[in-house]
Amino acid sequence: MLNRSAITRPIFGIILLALLFGAIGFWASIQGFYFFFLVPVLLGLGFYATVNTEKFILLTGAIAPLSININDIGGGLGLALPTEPIIIVLCGFLVFRFFQKGTLDIQVLKHPLSLAILAYIVWLWLSCITSTMPLVSFKYVIARTWYIIVFYFTLLGIFKSFSNIHFFYKAFSIFTLILVIYTLGKHATDGFVRSSSYSISWPFFPDHGMYAAAIAFAAPLLAFYAFNGRAFNFNFLWLPVAGFFLIVLLFGIVVSYTRATWLSLVLAMGVFVLIKLKIKFYWIVIALVSIFTYTIVNQDKILYNLESNKQGSSDELEGHVKSVGNITTDPSNMERINRWKCAGRMVDKHPLFGFGPGTFAFQYGVYQKSSELTIISTNTGDVGGAHSEFLLAMAEAGYPALLFWTLILLFSVQTAMKVIYNSKNRQIRITALMALLGLVTYYTHALLNEYSQYDKVAVPMWGFLAVIVALDLYFSETKKQNTTPQLVT
Repeated sequence: MLNRSAITRPIFGIILLALLFGAIGFWASIQGFYFFFLVPVLLGLGFYATVNTEKFILLTGAIAPLSININDIGGGLGLALPTEPIIIVLCGFLVFRFFQKGTLDIQVLKHPLSLAILAYIVWLWLSCITSTMPLVSFKYVIARTWYIIVFYFTLLGIFKSFSNIHFFYKAFSIFTLILVIYTLGKHATDGFVRSSSYSISWPFFPDHGMYAAAIAFAAPLLAFYAFNGRAFNFNFLWLPVAGFFLIVLLFGIVVSYTRATWLSLVLAMGVFVLIKLKIKFYWIVIALVSIFTYTIVNQDKILYNLESNKQGSSDELEGHVKSVGNITTDPSNMERINRWKCAGRMVDKHPLFGFGPGTFAFQYGVYQKSSELTIISTNTGDVGGAHSEFLLAMAEAGYPALLFWTLILLFSVQTAMKVIYNSKNRQIRITALMALLGLVTYYTHALLNEYSQYDKVAVPMWGFLAVIVALDLYFSETKKQNTTPQLVT
């Protein structure tokens, strides 16, 4: 039995430590050394990371929507605070622990999605060797690597516990809602007009497109918690709360005036319908190939029809939606096509390894044609990159990178559909569907934009991919371990 002195000794020590910090803090505030107050915060984070490492990693990922981007900290490097420094330290620690006493989970490495991801990152490293700007490429690929290590491979191990998946879902949704409410509060002072939507999410996001793409990940999570919360033992009182939060999030997406995000939610709903109809994966692939083939064969006719659309961007939702197909007078759409054509010319120049990861913004300028320039054209990529995740990979790392990105998309959808169709456990099916639809929102964006190099999109993207593989490997009825997850409460 512990005696009283054994109990009071640590409490007395904590009180003394608090008084010491208080005294030093009072002196620091007088002297203007306000950064001192970060010390107890950092100590608290370090302590929490030590006693509950898994939850700490999950919270680090979940708080990504609220990270603040610093474009240049010196040497041309940018940084997202506080997430990226923590992620870098975590990655270094995890790699050190692996070489110290780590083991490889062969079933993870053998999974088709893991193989596609490994092939993608290995090819990026190889492309650095032939890069036209090696230093830029190495910095770019190092950042990609630490996101994949921490938020794909590490989370796969953490997600062996089913409750950790929903801890991540809930924490990510909460921090996303905080961001949306903050942004809506600022936007309300301007009457939610479109002109102020472009920069209203600053300092958390540089533009409205990335902001809308990031918060769209949370839409399927809140939708299923609102309408299927009883499957996870949610109290009836929480269901309308989740529904209200969903409405707030959707309103935030609407007044972001981001057409790609509106389209992504429509396509996510379409995938949901296909899943409910139990359409097989190979039929989806056949449909995609057919659409792609038809587009290529009839591209002249399609372009002719699109050129008749003169609807410009508008504060009215109907007009803004119609402007999606305007490739004649809408500067945003015209510039997107300009960048796509530049990417095509660049891959023609270097079809195997591309110009090097991270180099598109520096290299595409000379591949523009004067007849295709718009009023927002630049030579430095300061108004976005290639405006397509797939074409960016192709221009920077050649056709193999485009193939690996496509395989990541296809294997993630195929794996998620396999889990949804084959699992007899409703919680597992819904959990997989939440991740799949969240990814669909970004896959839509990936056709029109590229944001996966930023922590706010990289974390949920790689994290949701980890959820799908974890459900397939650890909670499949064909596996012996963890076949029945504990109920989420």
